[in-house]
Amino acid sequence: MDIGKIIKEKRTERNLTQEDLAQQFFVTRQLISKWENGKSYPDLKQVVQLSELFDISLEGLLKEDTGMVKDLSFDIKQKRLFKGLILFLAVISVGVISIFSFFWWVDLTYLEKDDIEITKITKQILPEEVVVVEQTGEEITLPQDVEYTVHFKTNKWLIDLAKISGTNVTSDAEGVEIQIWGHHKLFGAKKESKAVVYSNRDKLLNEEFDSNIGKSLYMYNRKKGAQMFNPQQAKDRDKWPLIKETSDKIADVKSLEKLPAE
Repeated sequence: MDIGKIIKEKRTERNLTQEDLAQQFFVTRQLISKWENGKSYPDLKQVVQLSELFDISLEGLLKEDTGMVKDLSFDIKQKRLFKGLILFLAVISVGVISIFSFFWWVDLTYLEKDDIEITKITKQILPEEVVVVEQTGEEITLPQDVEYTVHFKTNKWLIDLAKISGTNVTSDAEGVEIQIWGHHKLFGAKKESKAVVYSNRDKLLNEEFDSNIGKSLYMYNRKKGAQMFNPQQAKDRDKWPLIKETSDKIADVKSLEKLPAE
């Protein structure tokens, strides 16, 4: 069973909604939904937290999900190699080991607009589609929507990118906010990746649908976010600032509309 199915199964067993789980992890409900549908993966820290929350071993979470293991950017052999290097440097100089210890860790780090260079954006049109609700047999029509793939590279020092290193996390009437991330790595870091902006029209079956059509793409800016957002607002979504107030635009709606569909 892949990790998304395990998350959904354990969440349901505990009578937790996606919103309940999102609040515990300080992420959006849409991101929890993407975990459960296999459209994105939790990072390493979040995997450990899921293991503790659901009282299941890390091996139980990961052993059958080869895609998850590959995209975690966590190479056990490489980690052992660097442990040996650090031990060797410790014998030579405490100062040298301090430097290497400072610059070697596997924590997730989020990138901002100035950290990347966008090389290409592609667009996929999702046509209107009639689907059957499995539980009721009811037919509903999924409206047309659009998905984007943002190809990019980074020259930021020590940052390693996975195959997919970003996705959309929230949206409002004018924009879709993307988060792009990487991990710290001393040698052999991958510098090119992509962020995928998924449609959430399939959530129309049981949740509110928020289309990507007619919206610009943004990347979250920590400095702007800290100025515009406060803990009290976090409790009330209606009081959240607009995406354009907390983020940097990376593609405006007019340029996105002109993109050919693939």
